[in-house]
Amino acid sequence: MDKKESDKDLERQIAKMDAALRGDQSEENMAALKQALDQDWPEIQKHLIEEGAKDAAEESGEERDPYEPYWTTNSDGTRTLHMNFDGWWLKHFDRNDVLMELPGIAIMNTKPWHVRSVCISYGEAYGIRDPSDCDDCFTEDDILAHIERFPQGQFAAQRISGPSAGNCVGMATTMRTSRPPTAPILPWMEAIGDLRLSAHEPNGDWFYGVELAVHPMYQRHGIGTGLYEARFRLVRGLNLRGWYAVGMLMGYKDCAEKLDVLEYGEKVIAGKIKDPTVTMQLNRGFRAGGVVTDYVDEPAAGDAGVLIVWENPNYAA
Repeated sequence: MDKKESDKDLERQIAKMDAALRGDQSEENMAALKQALDQDWPEIQKHLIEEGAKDAAEESGEERDPYEPYWTTNSDGTRTLHMNFDGWWLKHFDRNDVLMELPGIAIMNTKPWHVRSVCISYGEAYGIRDPSDCDDCFTEDDILAHIERFPQGQFAAQRISGPSAGNCVGMATTMRTSRPPTAPILPWMEAIGDLRLSAHEPNGDWFYGVELAVHPMYQRHGIGTGLYEARFRLVRGLNLRGWYAVGMLMGYKDCAEKLDVLEYGEKVIAGKIKDPTVTMQLNRGFRAGGVVTDYVDEPAAGDAGVLIVWENPNYAA
């Protein structure tokens, strides 16, 4: 579909959406409104911004970037700043970058313009307000390094409608390695090399799950599931042997007075205890490979986790 046809479709959808908001809540109009809010909001906003800029250019005879702020001078000499508050992300948003869609959320590979809000969601997920208080937390520069090393393996869940549109509410960081899950599992920092993933091997035939975080306000909305699915698709697409990681035993803090972490982990593997992280991962198709102690500094998990492994059924040597 060329741009003219696309613009006409958007204009028809905007008209139906507007009619629904004005009270004509026919089935067709309400469907258009729902689609706009769940999926097409970026395109609608971009269309309106660009059309507005065209109209302004015809009046003033001066063309400008529709997404950049600009000043005008009034007849009394005062100046007025004109800006679109969504321009900072709409300028960069491209539907072709979207890997998967959820209502109001687009999952895509992390881009440099995502980095700040990715770090905010990451910090909120772990209750870290000041990154300087955390020695092993990713910074914006670290995330940029991940993108440079392995752009396909970095994922962001970005809101594309609503009051916080443009911001990322979830993230996942991964790398490739030639070290198989049958080898002794290294502590987290040793496994990834450093916070910039210097241990990433571009030709490694295993996928290693480094980190996943979802902003607390958006948990239990399918975002984690979407981030998992996007990575499963990548493992298949790259024809890797499989994917492994260490799922942290985040429920251990509730049993720490009764069990040591090794006993707790074994009961989780046996299905006798449900752990909020590891049980969820096992239900997604991973198999448990044993308890890993002293993996990373995480008091809530007793510094321990469970090796989780998924072999790619479509792998072709």
